[in-house]
Amino acid sequence: MTAPSAPSAPRFTAEQVRRRRALALRVSVATIVVIGLLFVVVFPVQAWMRQRADLHASEHRLEVIRAERRHLQREARQLQDPREVERIARELYGMVRPGEQAYAVVPGPTTTTTAATGP
Repeated sequence: MTAPSAPSAPRFTAEQVRRRRALALRVSVATIVVIGLLFVVVFPVQAWMRQRADLHASEHRLEVIRAERRHLQREARQLQDPREVERIARELYGMVRPGEQAYAVVPGPTTTTTAATGP
């Protein structure tokens, strides 16, 4: 049989255990604080920056739409003038007034030149 062993010395002293627990508590608190900062600062800042980018894009689209609207309003005002309507009808659709004749310019024949190959 084996002889009963003498009581062994504790692996860690009470002071070492207390220090390790204090360190674990500090690490835990620091981790919670960092996670809290992520939720309080980082995520809202990212959302705010995304919203700013969306706002700038929307403002740009709005300006483009306003410019197009001004252009279309100018065209609409021009189309209220009978002279402009007549010009477009003649230019785009080949329309003529009664008694006038329409002429179309036909391009002439194309000439091609060939390079002589020979001795």
